[in-house]
Amino acid sequence: MSYKLFSVFVFLGTIISWLSLVMMIFYFNPAETGFLGFSLFYLGLFLALSGLIFIVSDKFKKKIFKKQLLFNRLRVSLRHAILFTVLILSWLFMRSTDLLRWWNLLLLVLILAALEFFFMSYQKQGKNNYERETSTT
Repeated sequence: MSYKLFSVFVFLGTIISWLSLVMMIFYFNPAETGFLGFSLFYLGLFLALSGLIFIVSDKFKKKIFKKQLLFNRLRVSLRHAILFTVLILSWLFMRSTDLLRWWNLLLLVLILAALEFFFMSYQKQGKNNYERETSTT
């Protein structure tokens, strides 16, 4: 799949997610909807935010890191979009259930930072293994 086609699919998916989210806001009553309504709302918000953050992050990284490989840039942009979206949605969920405290938010940020460091070290370890394999052959 080419980069342009991938970008078009991500853009269209993000637009569809935002439209569905707006429709949910206007047509669903939060007092009457049950678990399914809230689940669909948070799923729509997750897809819309992650798509938007991915598009913005990819465009920003494309200008800043011009020599970075396309696959690596897309992988990192997607990972960052998902992690930031999880942070935002967790904050919104904790706020809506009255569980938001500064230590909960700090713990969530630390967990997401540790997860990012794990992915970074895993990516670096994979690169080192690849260099080791190619140098022996």
